[in-house]
Amino acid sequence: MAGKQKNEFVQLGGVLCAITLVVALCLGAVNAITVEPIAQQNQLKTENALAQVMDAESEPLDVAEGTTVTTDRGTVVEIISAYKMTKDGADAGYCVEVGPTGFGGAVDTMVGIDTEGNVTGISVISASQETPGLGANSTKPEFQDQFAGQAGAEVAVEKDGGSIVALTGATITSRAVSEGVVAAAAFAAEQG
Repeated sequence: MAGKQKNEFVQLGGVLCAITLVVALCLGAVNAITVEPIAQQNQLKTENALAQVMDAESEPLDVAEGTTVTTDRGTVVEIISAYKMTKDGADAGYCVEVGPTGFGGAVDTMVGIDTEGNVTGISVISASQETPGLGANSTKPEFQDQFAGQAGAEVAVEKDGGSIVALTGATITSRAVSEGVVAAAAFAAEQG
């Protein structure tokens, strides 16, 4: 009886191993098929964000993985990527992609900073982890447009003494985007 039961366990173990192998092969195939389209889509999002925040030519900068900037308020913001911007052969400033932490996670934001340290515009690339109808509204032009023309180092929501009107019910997300802009300005200032 014990030998029969042991044999059944071995059989079940073999079946589970076979199923696991098939599923792993299927997942590997799906990944191989989707990795390139996903990379192309991410590149397109980045290009669109660059065009939205600054009308200039971009040259990528080498940003080491794990690069962060700590703002004056003590917020640590990840620098995802950065670009040197030129227009008609002259320096136009920098575009810096930052990942400040909002209510639900990183709020991936592209920030344009001109040669004077002023914000040319922002584009919230992804706020998918933010609350729908609240923090996710950071992707809307009505929120993003108020950053243009601001001194990058001084951006803050009204509750923190700044001029940025926070999204209703999403002060944490609004504050995160503002801190991301401040970090982008600081990073840009270090480059020039």
